[in-house]
Amino acid sequence: MIRDFKPSVRRLRTLVLVGAVVCTATVMLVVVGTSSGARAKTPTIAFISQGTSNSWAAQLDAVARKTAKAAGVKLVYFNGQGDATKQLPEIQTAIAQRPDAIVLVPLGQAADTGPVERAMSMGIKVILCDSTVKTNNYTSLVNPNPATAAVPLAKWLANKMHHKGNLLYIGGLPGNATTILYDQGFNQVMKQNPNIHVVNGGNANYSISTAKQLTATAIASGKTFGGTWGVGGEAVTGIMQAYVDAKVANIPPNAGAAATNGSLRLAIQSHIEAAMLQFPPADAKVCIETAVKAIKGQTVPKNINISALPQYGNLYPPLNRYYKPQYSDDLYVGTDKVLTHAELAAIHLTK
Repeated sequence: MIRDFKPSVRRLRTLVLVGAVVCTATVMLVVVGTSSGARAKTPTIAFISQGTSNSWAAQLDAVARKTAKAAGVKLVYFNGQGDATKQLPEIQTAIAQRPDAIVLVPLGQAADTGPVERAMSMGIKVILCDSTVKTNNYTSLVNPNPATAAVPLAKWLANKMHHKGNLLYIGGLPGNATTILYDQGFNQVMKQNPNIHVVNGGNANYSISTAKQLTATAIASGKTFGGTWGVGGEAVTGIMQAYVDAKVANIPPNAGAAATNGSLRLAIQSHIEAAMLQFPPADAKVCIETAVKAIKGQTVPKNINISALPQYGNLYPPLNRYYKPQYSDDLYVGTDKVLTHAELAAIHLTK
């Protein structure tokens, strides 16, 4: 019996054609999938800075941007404008964008605590840079430790004062964690020196001009000071400028500065004995690099004490070995080790 095979042939051709279409579609899917997979998402870091409030912040920002570019990550910048109340909504905005990591320079120790904990609960890595908040719920803290670094400076000053007399104190920014730590180290030493009378001249709020005005007022009061202490480079620079302008013959020894080229110059030119703590904006490099490691899933230290690194130790006389005459007064010691001459010129730090 002879069968008609034509329907079978037709079915076979149909199956072959369907198979070819399926194979083609599969190949297209594989190609498309491979192509999109090859374009991995660029990690994003929200950098919530202190903001454009002073030269320290400008150097910190420049170092952060350079480091992020070198690491191949996207840096989204948020400007705190040097004000805790203005920085807080910037933190909220950054969290809402769900970056891979946040590098925060906290201006409000208490106010910033809630947002930091919220970001951590959302799986966002949080690196605290150069200041703290009131929680341990963060990824890593990169910070000089003024509480410990200020102790040998305060002891040095007490020795210079022969452990007696009036000491003019010009403070930093009330409520700021860095100021609080500075004061902890300073007060620890002063409690051991009951014959040193600390005269509080007021808070400079990290402003040279404010520190200068406060010091000028203290000098005009008629009191004689055997030593001066300033919380940060701005406070100390203002203190020394006020003494120079007042033409005081023997300017008392000073301690507490975050070392700048200007504070070094003033101390050297005016023959002021001075000792300085380093609070280097160059450590933004460590902050960003730590965030990149955390994004990649690498283990990072809970605390990185910048003050423990030899290149960021305290500075004592003779100070001329640290001064760089080719740069402006606003250069912080160590920034020129990270930024090139051209990069420093771009933020107005060259002469």
